[in-house]
Amino acid sequence: MMMRRFVVFAFVVLSLHAGAQSLDGLSVYATGGKSMTNWHGQAGVASMNIELTRAISPRTEIAFVAAPMTVHQPRSWFGNQFGDGEENVRAISGSLLVRRNFHITDERVHLYAEASTGPMWAEKRVPASTSRFNFASQIGAGLIFLPRSAMPVLLGYRFMHISNGGYAPRNPGLNVSSIAIGTMIRWRR
Repeated sequence: MMMRRFVVFAFVVLSLHAGAQSLDGLSVYATGGKSMTNWHGQAGVASMNIELTRAISPRTEIAFVAAPMTVHQPRSWFGNQFGDGEENVRAISGSLLVRRNFHITDERVHLYAEASTGPMWAEKRVPASTSRFNFASQIGAGLIFLPRSAMPVLLGYRFMHISNGGYAPRNPGLNVSSIAIGTMIRWRR
């Protein structure tokens, strides 16, 4: 098991190194938020987002995002018949993100808007008693501080919808509001 993890890690690092010439940067940031409260309770989602970015115009970039996350979900959506709920579930998502930067009068701060979507896999069903495989779709907006520096800082809001898209018989979904904070490492500006 440990050897397999090492081989996967080494493969990822070598792939990133080989593809780094075509990339413009790396972003690392954390998000944390809560779902809307319903009769099941309120779910919480925390993630660490790692983006590999590529500029497609001076103001627009695309990124592949890998996001390991923890979902704290309330009791089961279907009563106690499945014996699940009120648990922390580890998951990972991969998505394609598009971010558009908007210059405002001050060059020290830029506004951005973004959207992303992609698959998500969890160690247990999310929401409880539904599906391990979901889609995580997000829209967001925020500020980038010191955007022309080698390490700008990102602070923003994201709305995320987690749903299996009808892939499983049950599809209640989660709507999560999150705050994102982190840094962008740019080797091409």
